[in-house]
Amino acid sequence: PRVRRRHVSSSPNSAERDTATPNSGPISSRDMPGVCFPADTEGVRSTSAFGKEVFSAVAAALGDEPLAQAIVSEKDWRHTYNAHMLKVFEAQLRADPAVALASLKKGLEKATAMDFEPKDGTPAVPLAVAGSIDVKPFGTWAIHGTGNALKTISVPYNGSVLSGASLSFQLDKWARRGTMEADCAEAIKEGVRLDTFKGRTFILIGAGSELGPLRPLLLAGATVAAVATRKPQRWAELIEFAQTTAGTLLLPVPSGVASDCPDVAAVAAVAGADILAETPALAAWVAGVVRSSAGPVTLGTYLYADGEANVRITAAADVLTQAAMRAAAASRRELSLAYLPSQTVAHVIPAAAAEAQRANAAKAPWWQSMMRYRLAIRPPLSGAAGSAAAEPTYVHDAYSMTQGPNYALAQHMRQWRAMLAYTEGYAVSAPMAPAARTASMLHVHTVATALDGFGYFRPLEAFEPDCVRACLAALLAVELSTPMPALPSPFHLFTRHGFHGGFWRFPYSSDSIGSSAYVLGMVRPWRKEA
Repeated sequence: PRVRRRHVSSSPNSAERDTATPNSGPISSRDMPGVCFPADTEGVRSTSAFGKEVFSAVAAALGDEPLAQAIVSEKDWRHTYNAHMLKVFEAQLRADPAVALASLKKGLEKATAMDFEPKDGTPAVPLAVAGSIDVKPFGTWAIHGTGNALKTISVPYNGSVLSGASLSFQLDKWARRGTMEADCAEAIKEGVRLDTFKGRTFILIGAGSELGPLRPLLLAGATVAAVATRKPQRWAELIEFAQTTAGTLLLPVPSGVASDCPDVAAVAAVAGADILAETPALAAWVAGVVRSSAGPVTLGTYLYADGEANVRITAAADVLTQAAMRAAAASRRELSLAYLPSQTVAHVIPAAAAEAQRANAAKAPWWQSMMRYRLAIRPPLSGAAGSAAAEPTYVHDAYSMTQGPNYALAQHMRQWRAMLAYTEGYAVSAPMAPAARTASMLHVHTVATALDGFGYFRPLEAFEPDCVRACLAALLAVELSTPMPALPSPFHLFTRHGFHGGFWRFPYSSDSIGSSAYVLGMVRPWRKEA
């Protein structure tokens, strides 16, 4: 069995991450119902072997056989994965655009090449053909709110509710401080008007996410199809909330439940689904929502799970994404995608942010200079290919060893799908989000305490979930209502509207300041400026 340990981490959006033993120990097939890692001849499903095979395949698709071989032969993947993944990422940026695109496809193809083990005990089948399994379909239960549509978003922050001039002032302040990029501040100012959401259908995978847009969407009058696990109390609370809004809430329920069943308690008791164990039925349900929609559809992925399960739910979510794409193409529906990407893997950052890292290092307080934190500053990438070569390309090496290789693989999988969708003409909303005091963060004492020490490391700041949720909803509104820009490369997709909490402009690595942030947060928690 795998062993998990807790560590001090100052990484954005990190809580109890994949902190397995060095080899991410073997997992028996009995431990993985539904979507599961492929098994070897002895029935063992190794997460380390799987991760190495994925990134080795990407390197091979780029024509870098030495890198591919180095990855597959690595003996200590748990402690070296970050170096290998960074080399792969930089090789993708240097590759011919067509070759880089092929490597994205190969990576996603390999990462989703999992098995599906039906709940009835029948033999596992490849996940790619799991849709052919005869499963009980989901029905749809709908609740239509009776409230008035919310016209604009207000942003809760530091004990106040910001809107209009006060919100614009704070957004400009965050941009000057370096907590978000200037284009992010301007986009939020524009996106607070919620007209974009009315008449749209949103399918939210991981609808219970604290940072996800479910509540703002319902308040704005959108139709929201919510995919999340079976938690009766949560569904009862959400149904009660939806009734007060102008929106429509759609829930997957057993096929025997009437779509207009008046017994809310009975519906809440059975609503929801297990994305790992019921993937084929959920994919069919998602496709049905797309086909029956009256207007544009957005599929949003807001999932998280600890350890290896994060990879499996990401693979399952990709099955749902592909089902939505096929249904939209067949029914001629307009489909867009939304993601909540992680900062703590390699990604491209704007040149202005990279330059600010150097400036912030030069003016860092004396005590930070004495601590010898590991610098995050990197020179521009040499040899960037295609249109990315027209201007300096900066790679942010943001891997957090606390989180581990499974977390990184899951995040890269989502990035790969988002980038491929962008190249295929889909509108994709994927702004970076800052560290937030979500329940998954605060249930680990060391992490919660470290967040209280962030403010001593300018321009870092940890936010409350309701503030982040409102800002991200505004960004979603503006990104869905404006044409996708022509980017230097698909890898630049995540440079747009960065609400990064200061990490893009911070000169030190997040892991290296973790212990200091913890001590400072414990001794004297930082308080926001008035």
